[in-house]
This record gives sequence, C-alpha cells and structure tokens, in this order.
Amino acid sequence: MRHVPYWVIILLVMACNGGNDEEKEHSILSMKVDTVIIEPGEELLYLQSRLRVSGLSANKKYLYNFNSQENAIEKINLNTLAFEKKYGFEKEGPDGTGDNVSALSILDKGRLFISSFPRDHIFDWQGNKIESFDITAISKDLNQHQEGDRPYKTLYLDQGSRLVSLIQNFEKKSSKLAIINPKKKNMIKLSIPAIEKAKNFDLTLNSGGMEIALGNVHYLVNEGGQIILGTGVSNELYVMKIESDSLQYITYQSQLTPDEKTGSYPAIVGDQVELAKLHQQIQEDINFMAPVWDEKKQVYYRFSFHSLFEETKKMQGFPQPKGAKVFLSVLDKDFKLLAETQVSQLNQTPEYYFSKDGKLWVFENIEDEMGFVRLDITW
Repeated sequence: MRHVPYWVIILLVMACNGGNDEEKEHSILSMKVDTVIIEPGEELLYLQSRLRVSGLSANKKYLYNFNSQENAIEKINLNTLAFEKKYGFEKEGPDGTGDNVSALSILDKGRLFISSFPRDHIFDWQGNKIESFDITAISKDLNQHQEGDRPYKTLYLDQGSRLVSLIQNFEKKSSKLAIINPKKKNMIKLSIPAIEKAKNFDLTLNSGGMEIALGNVHYLVNEGGQIILGTGVSNELYVMKIESDSLQYITYQSQLTPDEKTGSYPAIVGDQVELAKLHQQIQEDINFMAPVWDEKKQVYYRFSFHSLFEETKKMQGFPQPKGAKVFLSVLDKDFKLLAETQVSQLNQTPEYYFSKDGKLWVFENIEDEMGFVRLDITW
C-alpha cells in the first residue's frame, strides 16, 4: 500500500437554503485530501476503461473491475489497498457474458449481475450462468415494445423479483423507465420528460454514407436505497424508492454552476469539422454526474464539470479535453443542496467515484497504476 503525501485545505462554500440573497448563508467546508495507490503485485491492472465497468461489494471492502481484454474481473481489496484475485469468464457459449459488457453489480457473496446487450445475466464466481433476462423479449411478450426500443441500462432488485431498465428509442428520440416483474410477467413504463431533454444535445454526422452519433451520458444507479435516474445535461433527477413504483422529480439551484446546458444545436450535421466544433461547445458547457451516497455522513455527493480544451490536442479529428473545471455538490437524503464548491485538486473529469468510510474516493490513473484521490469532507 502506498500513500501520496497528505494535506488539509479549507474552502469557502455556499450553503443554499433557497429564497433571496439575504436568506443565503455562507459556511466553511473543510476538506482533507490524500491519494492512495493500489498494490498490483504481479498483475497489470486494467485501467483503459477508467473503471467505468466496476462494482462494489455491499460493505465496500472490495472493488470489482471488469477487464474487457481478458473478459475477467479483478478483485481489489480497498481496506488493504491491494489486488487479491482475478475471476475469468467465458465470452461465448452457454456460460458466455457476450461481447458488450457495459455494467456489473455484486448481488451477494455468491452471485453477480452482468449487463451485456442485448441480455443481462446472473453468474456465480465460478463463471456459471445462473439466469438471463432479455428486456426486449419480455417487452414484446407483454406487448410493450415499440420498434427501435433498446434497454440502455438495467438494475436488478429484490432478488430478481423486479428489474428496472432505462428504455431508449434512438429513432423516436424518446425514453421511458420500465419496471419489470419477470415472474409475474408485468411491466410498467413511466414517462421521464426531463431525461428526454438530453436529445437536444445529441449530434449525428451524416456525410457521404458515413454516420457518427455523439450522445450524452444517461445514468441509472442504486444509491442510498433509492433508484436515481439522470443525465449529463442538467441537475434534474428522478428518484424512486426501492419498494416503490413511482418517481419523484428533483431539481435544485446552484450558485456556482448553471443548472443545465443551454443553446440550440442541429440534430444532423453534414460536416465532420462542424460536428467536432459543436461537440466541443456542448462539452465546454456544464456536465453532471450521478450522485453517490455516504452512509456515514448521510449525504449524497455529486460532481459536475466543464471540459477544458486546447485545439492542438486532437484524436481522430476531434478535439480532446485537456482537463476539467470540477465542482462538488453535497445533498441531503432528500436531495436538498447543503453545500457546493469548486474542487481545485481535481483537474480531470472524475469518471468513477464512490463513498467509503466517510470519504469520497475518486479514481485516478497514476503512471498506469490504479490510484484514488480521497476527499474527507465536512461543513
């Protein structure tokens, strides 16, 4: 286990109680910051996807990172800060994960849930497939399917008695949240207009037979005993308690960032240079990430950011961000804004983060090693 030197910073932040300027109070946010690096042993840990396909054990002792190159899962002990084990899975055949693993979650000691379009699967740690779910087939059987519908992400609830899936239709530019009981063979679809706003910032290049689509992030997460749905284009959220089948709409007003992206963009672009220019403008605007729950402090943490670009740094003709201006919001259990600040210690998009032991852990690739910047936040 290795630590980067530890320091303490004090930041001035705004705690918002709503109302006019006279009603807004200032408080001091204290943030202790350190950086740790995972000891890999003889293993070369997979960092290319920046831990986007990862899951935590219920007690947050272990991080499980999917290695798409080897179709395997790396087990990281977050208490000892060391790699422990690798679990191999078949890609093809009756016990295959499929080619497109997009998410994983840990169900209990013996099972894990792996999403891989067009199906989601339950496996044991020996690589045996226990059960599969095909959301599209289920919706067709229940006459709930429309041509072009595709499950974007699915969560497994109540030991499999319910599935929650974000259904997107790219042709119709529409989204629904589906609550599915595969055993009782029923499905409820809920309207989510705030999520559909993201389509206003999707771009498609259609030029000379070439088509490139650039969309915005959508997330569906299970945090703090609640299902949370949102996008990268606004701070708006839909929240559903685990035992419920109804959504609560959430929004709040920030004092440091816009509450949503602005501007008008064409859905179809005929020139790659224009596509790159518009995409950069959209990313330079505000971007929002999913909240994570801190069990110890009983709050949600949520990052937002502006991407920063330099024209000389390009890949495949598209400008790539040189960094990001990162903000952190602290929300109570009802998603009321308690405090917010710019986090100057983070200068890249915090693509994967979680809360453990009262600290916010933010993944960082440190010279090709798995590292975490840990923020201990009080206010």
